[in-house]
Amino acid sequence: MNAIVIEDQILFRELIVNVLKNDFGLNVLGEYEDGESGLEACIDQRPDLVILDIKIKKLGGLTVFNRLKDRAPDLKVVLVSAHFTPEIVKNTVERGVNGLVTKDSSVESLKDAIGQILKGAVYYSPEAYKLLRQPVTNREYNDSLKMLTPRETDVLQMVGEGYSSKEIAQAFGLSVRTIDAHRSNIMRKLKLRGATDMTRLAVKLKLVSQD
Repeated sequence: MNAIVIEDQILFRELIVNVLKNDFGLNVLGEYEDGESGLEACIDQRPDLVILDIKIKKLGGLTVFNRLKDRAPDLKVVLVSAHFTPEIVKNTVERGVNGLVTKDSSVESLKDAIGQILKGAVYYSPEAYKLLRQPVTNREYNDSLKMLTPRETDVLQMVGEGYSSKEIAQAFGLSVRTIDAHRSNIMRKLKLRGATDMTRLAVKLKLVSQD
């Protein structure tokens, strides 16, 4: 089984790679510190498992996750983060995330998570599981995202991360014109007036990780 690790913290990345290789005998196809190169590698090499940090440069981890699930719904993806929010947990579980692991987890917990996922189960760290059981009480979050398509939500998230229409178009393999149409639809539906309003809303709705 092949794996790719996308993590910008060197020590944590090395820990994950060692666990994958030494404890589970996986072939690690590559290690990447940013979302753009990591996503390209996943598309080109088609791994069976991806360990992905939420907070990474160039295409945030949540954007990479959504892109991967769009292309390969059955791909096993484990998200790692210093902390999760109810919104992130809800969104990623609905999109089929296989694991949610906090960075303060012990090595044994990390091994347990990977072991369960390789067997076809899902694994949520205690913090993530607790958040999963809590209803999302941010009414604005629920009402706003119900009005958007999954693609529009992805575009809103990437605008919130500071990407231009050209960069978003390249990330999704679409034309700039199509992305601009999505942006126009988002602004019309949510009564926003431009990129600044979109960025503020993405942060407020916690589509953009702040850890």
